[in-house]
Amino acid sequence: MTFRQESAKYSSGSHIRLVIKLSLTLLCLLCAGLSVTAQNSQKRPKVGLVLSGGGSHGMAHIGVLKVMEEAGLRPDIITGTSMGSIIGGFYAMGYSIDSLEKILKAMNWDLLLSNKIPQNKIKFSEKRHFDNSVMSLPVIFKKVRLPSGLISGQQIENSLSFYAWPAANINNFSLLPIPFMCVGVDLVKFKQVDLGTGYLPDALRASSSIPTVFSPLKIDSALLTDGGVINNFPALEAKNMGADLLIGSYVAFRPYDENHLQSVSNIIEQIGFSRSIDDFNEQKKLIKILVSPVVRNISILNFTPVDSIVEIGYKAALPYKEYFKRLADSLDRYGKQEPLPYILDKKYYSFDRIEIKGNKIIPDKQILGVLDIRAGEKVDKHKLYDNIELLYGMNSFEKVKYKIEPRGDSLILIIECFEKPKTMFYGSVHYDNALGSGILMSVSVKNLLTSGSEFSMDSFLGQYYRVKMLFSQSMGGYQKFGISALFNADDTPIPILTIKGETGEWESLNLSSGFSFDRLFGLNQMLSLSFDVENRYLMPRYVSGIDLRYLSYNYLTSTLNYRVNSLDNRHFPDKGTLLNISAGISDLFSGSIKIGKDRTEIDKDSPGEFRIGRFYTLEGNWKKYFPSGKRLTLSLSADILYVNRCDSVPSQNNFFMLGGMTSVNDRSIAMYGFRTNEIAVKQLAGMGMELDWKLLKDFHLTVGANLAEAMEADRTSGYSLLAGYGAGLGYMSILGPVKVGVMHGLYGQEKYFSKIKGYFSIGFQF
Repeated sequence: MTFRQESAKYSSGSHIRLVIKLSLTLLCLLCAGLSVTAQNSQKRPKVGLVLSGGGSHGMAHIGVLKVMEEAGLRPDIITGTSMGSIIGGFYAMGYSIDSLEKILKAMNWDLLLSNKIPQNKIKFSEKRHFDNSVMSLPVIFKKVRLPSGLISGQQIENSLSFYAWPAANINNFSLLPIPFMCVGVDLVKFKQVDLGTGYLPDALRASSSIPTVFSPLKIDSALLTDGGVINNFPALEAKNMGADLLIGSYVAFRPYDENHLQSVSNIIEQIGFSRSIDDFNEQKKLIKILVSPVVRNISILNFTPVDSIVEIGYKAALPYKEYFKRLADSLDRYGKQEPLPYILDKKYYSFDRIEIKGNKIIPDKQILGVLDIRAGEKVDKHKLYDNIELLYGMNSFEKVKYKIEPRGDSLILIIECFEKPKTMFYGSVHYDNALGSGILMSVSVKNLLTSGSEFSMDSFLGQYYRVKMLFSQSMGGYQKFGISALFNADDTPIPILTIKGETGEWESLNLSSGFSFDRLFGLNQMLSLSFDVENRYLMPRYVSGIDLRYLSYNYLTSTLNYRVNSLDNRHFPDKGTLLNISAGISDLFSGSIKIGKDRTEIDKDSPGEFRIGRFYTLEGNWKKYFPSGKRLTLSLSADILYVNRCDSVPSQNNFFMLGGMTSVNDRSIAMYGFRTNEIAVKQLAGMGMELDWKLLKDFHLTVGANLAEAMEADRTSGYSLLAGYGAGLGYMSILGPVKVGVMHGLYGQEKYFSKIKGYFSIGFQF
């Protein structure tokens, strides 16, 4: 074989091997490509997050979510029960971890876990009954209905609607940025109800209706309570929604062991949660990773330590952080998650129609007037939140709420009213140093004669009684104008008074009746012009040397009165203003004096020792509360009084009484250091300061002082300097505020009483 032939043969063999090699390489690349294509064509597995109930302990779920976010793992589906439904629902809307923490801290849980709202959200004319009784009982068909003892949920429902505003027009929760569902229990059929459609705040409220705390919520035909009664850990529900892999966070009840089943309460709790525990033991079998934060020594109804509970959840989830990272990386091999649609920037809705349901006593026109919302206009969540509170502040509703309902191409605003009965009965007890003990009873009847009318009677029945009857008629859709007819009677002790040269204890009986024209400015201000006939008796409570039995006076009085009450709390307020300014014209047109058996009638033609005629009165009281931190409140006050003419000493009748911790009638001015109604004055300028320190929940330490220049009733010129200071303890009890303390008065003419005085009071006031 020649060299050329050998070379050709070698070249031909190399070519064949090269072709084979290239073919194999292309085949490998093709197979790899097909493999990658096949892998990418697989559907990305979905991660479901299951959040249990557990009251305030459910805030630990936020810490678990925080660890998942740091690991780059976002759930595709969320289910929850009770507090887990609220955390899960808000997160499903797109709220960040930081936002969730801020929301929980911003919520006033004392109000949310009660039927109360701040007093400054109560209509001025209704403030007298607000937070001023031990019991309030509705009267239906002449029968008294006992209260349920459950919280209606006014505050929590209004707050849930406020924060769920961006999703208000979404009635299918699978269309939220993260698909979501929660569970409740139908109390009538006692079966689980899956809440995946409807009005989101209603679903969250129903799922978190803690039995014995919140009243059940009716949705359609179901009466719903907390889902934790049956299913406190809806894992199967997440799987049915399409979750391929489940992560759970469980903070709910854990069974007691034998050593802890020695008390009745623990045994009852163990029995009550037995079905829920059995369900959890089955549900957790579906969970890939279960995080179990343990919150100790914090009540499930204590929502204050947000940071601490969130941190407990965060620490419990930290050991799973690396697993979460690996899981997120493996899921990304199937394709990246789509960015969440952002809906939290939804500010306004425009409603095609407004529907009002459930009202029989309060007419639609009045409700719409307070709401101040019209179909077709843009409405934001702040206005709707505030105006729902204004409606509730009318004190005509056990609950009033709104929901937003899409119907086809229309958006409907529905106002649901749960009215109080027309007749309400209020009751309480009271004791203090000045008036002694007594029973407070009140009755209020709305729409007694006409729509917008109200009759009320307030009474204090004891040694020194008080009775006030009021009939008022509101006018206009906004009810800013009104006409009132009033009768008032009070019997008040005066510890010391000098008349006709005799000094001793007196009793003042005051009767008045008349009518007024009223103008409301918002909820906290009222201007009134009143016209009254007044009758005042002064009777000595000692054996008179001249056998004086009584003095009486009859007036016609016109008064222009402006009042402000913007306190956040009626008792131990933290902020707000009390203001009363009145200017009056009084005509003393008749009277009488009885000495022994002889009674002398006095009038313009026979004035006797009386000075028949006209006098003018200007009175002003102001008190402002300033919060200074979480526990300290400073208040400043001022009083002014000017009576242009005080009748002669034998008949002095148009004076005011100074002293005591509180005013006891319309001619009483409070001042530290002196007994109630101790000093008769006709001119006064004074100021005061008070510090209230909240030692513990419902416990207060108060110190205060007053300084005043006053002209006593029996002086024709000159002023006396008065000063007083005191300190005391206060407690908000179930019977009302309790106040006990000691005070010291400085007054040159004080002869009959010790300069150091104690005071004590318990119960709500007339």
